Amino acid sequence: MWGRPFCAAAALPPGAPVKSGYSLRPEGSVGVRWDFRMIDPPQASGTLPIALKERLTAEDDPALWERVLQILAEDASAIESIKNGSQLYTEVGSCSHWLRPHQTRWTAAGGFAWPTGYGGSAFSRTGLPGFDWSVTLQFTQAPIGWVIPEGFPTKRPNSLRAAIPSRTTRHRQAAVHTLWPAGTLNAKKRTVFYGFRNVNGVWELKACSR
Repeated sequence: MWGRPFCAAAALPPGAPVKSGYSLRPEGSVGVRWDFRMIDPPQASGTLPIALKERLTAEDDPALWERVLQILAEDASAIESIKNGSQLYTEVGSCSHWLRPHQTRWTAAGGFAWPTGYGGSAFSRTGLPGFDWSVTLQFTQAPIGWVIPEGFPTKRPNSLRAAIPSRTTRHRQAAVHTLWPAGTLNAKKRTVFYGFRNVNGVWELKACSR
């Protein structure tokens, strides 16, 4: 049976063939590859937690943040360990200092700036974007979404890291850098890029690097 894969909300291209019960959607990698996706994946709430919304400036488009959190929640809801009750947190924050090594482009879906930063393996394609500020949220299954946690576990939590570009009211596209914890997408930590474009005022997921 087909499982619900990650980046499940990527836009269906016009005229794409549809099989009963499934739709064909792009994986967002270089070249053209397709895979079967469920037509009606679980829908996450797009409401921003107040503690996060209060940190956004007039240059940060809240609609993008709502969309990013919605996509991440939908992807988290498909992970077997999370479905079985394992807790998942996310540190989500704004980044204004991105590194573009040698003008590298992420070429998926027409191209995005390569979303890496100056942390970790600094000045390289694997650099970790630094936060100007960040907020910790907890994943919930019912309803699917993110909330401010009432408390934090004493041990190191299972935490997703998501860096969202700042000043998104000025731009029509945004590449989001995420680092999924070990034991979610696979046994090791996994970096995944999400590419969004503002189409007639609506932020649409156009690419995913998984």
